[in-house]
Amino acid sequence: MSEAAAPAAKAGRAKAGNRTDPVGLFDQITWASGSFATGALFNAMALFALFVMTSFLGISPALAGTIILVARIYDGIIDPLIGALSDRTRHRWGPRRIYLLIGAIALGASFALFFNLSALGLQGSAAAFAATALLLLYSTAYSIFTIPYLAMPPDIAPGYDARTRLMSFRVFFLLAGVTAGSAGAPALVEAIGTPEQGYRAMGTALGLAAAGLCLIVFLGAARLPTPERPAPPGGLDARALLVSPFTDTGRVFANAPFRLLTLVKLCQLAVLSTVLACTPYFFGLVLGLGTARIGAYFGLFSIAGIISVPLWRWVIARFGKRETYLVLLVLYGAGLASWFAWVPGEPEWLLHARAVLIGAFSTGTLLCALAMLPDTMEYDRLASGEGREGVMSGVFTFVENVAGALGPFIVGLLLEGGGLVTGQGPDAVQPPAVLAAVQWGVSLVPAVFCFAALPLLWRYRLDQGMLDAMREPAGAQG
Repeated sequence: MSEAAAPAAKAGRAKAGNRTDPVGLFDQITWASGSFATGALFNAMALFALFVMTSFLGISPALAGTIILVARIYDGIIDPLIGALSDRTRHRWGPRRIYLLIGAIALGASFALFFNLSALGLQGSAAAFAATALLLLYSTAYSIFTIPYLAMPPDIAPGYDARTRLMSFRVFFLLAGVTAGSAGAPALVEAIGTPEQGYRAMGTALGLAAAGLCLIVFLGAARLPTPERPAPPGGLDARALLVSPFTDTGRVFANAPFRLLTLVKLCQLAVLSTVLACTPYFFGLVLGLGTARIGAYFGLFSIAGIISVPLWRWVIARFGKRETYLVLLVLYGAGLASWFAWVPGEPEWLLHARAVLIGAFSTGTLLCALAMLPDTMEYDRLASGEGREGVMSGVFTFVENVAGALGPFIVGLLLEGGGLVTGQGPDAVQPPAVLAAVQWGVSLVPAVFCFAALPLLWRYRLDQGMLDAMREPAGAQG
């Protein structure tokens, strides 16, 4: 670090080290409730986007998967840009709140419009063009809300252990959102008219509900702290903002704990997106169960996850975030791989057992990752003297979106190779190769992503002792 940069770094350390006032329980819960909305939309989109495009819009599976991938790659440009913009914003509401308002409205509207595309009677290339446009709009809105939202925890919970507590609230609401998106949404589809009408109603209902909850988070954020922090170089200068997606991303990736955690998260979310994209095909074509049974499975999955949160909090406090994360990734991958052993006539209790165990293991990995992210943000602030939480959450969200696209893209290629019949609804008879591809997609493919994350996480070394050691010089200097 240069001599000119050193004073700024010391000032940043002093601010980060001196802020210990806790945020009240009500305010923490209000902030965390935003994860219900993002969890519901993320899971419903991951679960049904590919299926809706191939079943009702007549889009080939490979093209549908590519459309989702293109929308996520687009996030590679806008996510760090939005993060850099929120870091540089100086507004009477604070640097993040204005984006929560804009994102809330656009997110709900774009989600609802996507699932109502079939009402326009579009098919083929026209449907593909419209789906691409709406997914780009949805991706933009998701980033505008989520990136500033994810940048707030270091100020809400400045302590190492306090972040685990805050993130346990977030995981609770996230799992409730998962239940709404992956259990409630299929039940709603099944309950209303034809499948096509059901998807339209589901999209409208979830879109409106998510927008309303995001607006509540926006209002509640007025009570949260917005401490001053050093602004990144360039302020709101247009040239600085245009190059920031490249320069800022490179700078935060020099933060080794953040880089490793981001790559682990990429693998972990690729697991989820692959499983979700395959699930409608797996339950309908392989298991021979209806859409409502998807809801029952994920309802049990989510309940097991919610119940397990206090257990994982205790385990993390006893054994550490990284160590718990490593073990849970192994168990998560093994649980998913067990679907490859499924055979017709298997006892139904095994279906329920998988839902419970996979749900609990998945929740544990999620809590570990979310509890570790603010640690990497504090590490960056202490080391650099700059407030770059927005950029870091932008990169993290970009990785989330790319991982969310990898699953549908891989599944789309598998289905294309198997010869999926498209445009004839969910009851179309499919060739045996499609059934085999689907079973691979819910078992061995996501398990490989789980195990690929292990050597990356093994290299992660940031813990409470390291952060305490970085704070001490600031305290000594007064």
